[in-house]
Formats: sequence, C-alpha cells, structure tokens
Amino acid sequence: MKSHSDRQAPAACCCGANVNRRLVVGGIVGIAAAPALAQGDAPNAEVASAPPQEGDYLVRASGDDQTTPLTPEDITPNSAPLQAWPADSATQTVRNGSYLNLLVLTRWDPAVLSPEGQEYAAGGVVAQSAICTHEGCEVTGWVAESFWMECPCHLSRFDPRQNGAVMQGPAVRKLPALKLKLEDDKIVVAAAFDGRVGGG
Repeated sequence: MKSHSDRQAPAACCCGANVNRRLVVGGIVGIAAAPALAQGDAPNAEVASAPPQEGDYLVRASGDDQTTPLTPEDITPNSAPLQAWPADSATQTVRNGSYLNLLVLTRWDPAVLSPEGQEYAAGGVVAQSAICTHEGCEVTGWVAESFWMECPCHLSRFDPRQNGAVMQGPAVRKLPALKLKLEDDKIVVAAAFDGRVGGG
C-alpha cells in the first residue's frame, strides 16, 4: 500500500486545469500534510497504514493540533468539510500512513440527513472518504449553494448529507462512509468503511 509520504494524485488530476472556479466557492478546511513516517518504526508504520478500525478516534489532518480528538463542536455546521485522520485508540498512532485513510467531516442538523446518513452520523457529524471514487483524486472542492463536495480533477460531486451519494459524474460510486459514535463527546469510528475506498 502506498504511504502517505509517497502519495501522488493520478497524472490526469495533477494540473487542476478542469477546476470550474465559478462553482467551487471555497475549499476543504485543512489540507493534509502529515510528516513522513520514520524509518525503522515498523510497528507504528503498520498501524498507521491500516484502514480505520472500530474504536479509532478522529483528529485534524492539518494545523497546530493534530493529536487532540475531535468533537462535534470542532466542526462548523453546514460548512466546507474538515479533513481528518483516524487514530488508533490503543497506541495513539495517527493512521496517516495511507492516503486512503484521509476523511472529510461535515456537521448537519440530523433532520436534513438521509435515513442512511442519520444512521452513520454522531452528533450530526458524518465522515466520508476524501478520495474520489472516479480516479482517486482528493475531493477538495465545496459548492456552497448546494452543500456538495466536488472533486477538482473531473468535477464529480457528492452529497455528504446523503452518505456521500454521487450527485454528478463521472464518478459512479458514492464516497465510502464511516459509521460514527460519540464517546465522552469524542468522535469515534463505530464501523469500517461501507465500501471500497479509492478510484476505479
């Protein structure tokens, strides 16, 4: 599995030439910039590369504090997603060893969530993979007027309120979602991704 430090978007996604800047009214909050894993740190590297597990808590993917567990209050309602990583609760190892673990979190009034979205949410917060299911680019666009997330590479759009459903192609698969729960107000993973993460 490719490490986070080696991650590269597919060649078609790197130039950003297809970004429709009139429709992308803001970006995902926080671009992931995790440090490279230290050589010789094999046990932690293995934990860091493993997919999210039940009981993992979530932390910010960027900024000054990338270790404190996130709570619903850390996420602005009805706004551009916050990027996050899962972290192993036993070792406090952040699972940033694979770009496939990168998440986007949004927060909503539960009444606006689809039934499946309500089932997966905790404190109004929903979590989907940040990796587009078309060709594996990071979903970093935010279309404020429709509350949709947009992939800048080929303009696929996804609705976080409908558990990551595709609203516009070329992607045909929804963004995989994590079922969440709250423990002492911390956002915690309750179940693994509900689908295959990544493009293709």
